[in-house]
Amino acid sequence: MRHEPAFYRSRSPAAALDGEPPPGQATLGRRLMTKLSALHADFVRPGPWGAAITEAEINAWLATDLPRNHARLLPAGVADPRVAIASRRLRVGARVGGTMLGGVVALDVEVVLRAANQIGIVVVDARLGRLPLPRGPVTHEIARWIDSLGMATELRRLDGRTVLVVYIPTTHDAGATSHWLESLALEDGEVLMAGVTRAAAPRPEQR
Repeated sequence: MRHEPAFYRSRSPAAALDGEPPPGQATLGRRLMTKLSALHADFVRPGPWGAAITEAEINAWLATDLPRNHARLLPAGVADPRVAIASRRLRVGARVGGTMLGGVVALDVEVVLRAANQIGIVVVDARLGRLPLPRGPVTHEIARWIDSLGMATELRRLDGRTVLVVYIPTTHDAGATSHWLESLALEDGEVLMAGVTRAAAPRPEQR
């Protein structure tokens, strides 16, 4: 239970002597927020949009801004999340429990875009330290968390594997502006995404 995966240790930055994060971490964290702000500005108006986000930027934000300003995003008892990105794979680790019985939970997840606004997720491996965790309950817990964010999910059995299909809503109002995620690629150390926002259909003239 006390085992820490190598990917988790290597992506956990050491704090400065005064308890503050290293300056480089804070800079990378701010870079992520800048990219997301630019993405949102493009996302809300008609036309194409896209972004390239590195795992270094994500981990810097997780280590600096998340615990300070967004701690409620984490479930109770979960701390210090870190990610590693490879081709079509996402590895996520976080500390759970207290100092005596706690450990690092690590998930190895395959992520692919099955169709526009439709993401397929497969839990390949789940462990607490070196102890394997049942993938079924872990998958259901991920689905419950995604549902709480306002996205619909469905569990399917495809090619002998349980696939969690996540449906991203294009819009919440009929005939309104719609948003479409058309490309999602996980490469070594980077997430690439692209899509398009389509303007609302014009309303018919009233006579």
